[in-house]
Amino acid sequence: MILTLKELAEYLRVTERTVLRMLHTGKIQGAKIGGQWRFNGSQIDRVFFPTDPKEDEEVPMSMLTRPHIGIPISRLMKEERCIMDLKSTTKTDIITELTDPRLLNGLVLDIRELREKCLSREDVLSTGIANGIAIPHPRDPISTLRAPACVIYGYSKQGVDFDAEDGKKTHIFFMICSQNIELHLHLMGCLARLLSNDKVVSALTKCENGIDVMKLVMENERAEFLSKKK
Repeated sequence: MILTLKELAEYLRVTERTVLRMLHTGKIQGAKIGGQWRFNGSQIDRVFFPTDPKEDEEVPMSMLTRPHIGIPISRLMKEERCIMDLKSTTKTDIITELTDPRLLNGLVLDIRELREKCLSREDVLSTGIANGIAIPHPRDPISTLRAPACVIYGYSKQGVDFDAEDGKKTHIFFMICSQNIELHLHLMGCLARLLSNDKVVSALTKCENGIDVMKLVMENERAEFLSKKK
């Protein structure tokens, strides 16, 4: 999680001047890029919200300048973040199930905020699209996300009325959230290409576990990458 001066001040609920004072006294560390301060969220958390060191990975300051726009969907997925049998029967409950704290495991500071932003997006326009697919996501980026982005996969055998544009029930859900709008748009584009492939959509309905889902997504992304190299 990389934060600007303003984002860090909002995260800690202090003024920007207070953040700069902590920086100058050595309480926190930062890097100046293009005249703007950038802060490593993991380091900040270790100062103000200490946890078990085994649960918190070190992110070098060099990551501040590394672009994440080219990151593939499969890299953002985990087996434990794949729900192969969603139990919910309403849109609101689906969002709640996909944002279960046990799935995100500390990745999101405020689960309630994430849910509210996802539901706000649904109020504007349903993220349910044709062919039994939905891509729920927050209306705004989650700046305090403790990773560039994450993807939660869910499958509903019975299907859910998600106000899809074709009027049919939705079975396949890819929920995404990211730190910034650029990465969000990149991921939306990746998912649009992935789910426009009818063979992929059909194969998703036959996956038995999260590993199957991740393997399917990875193989499709690899095939797309190799096709661009020809």
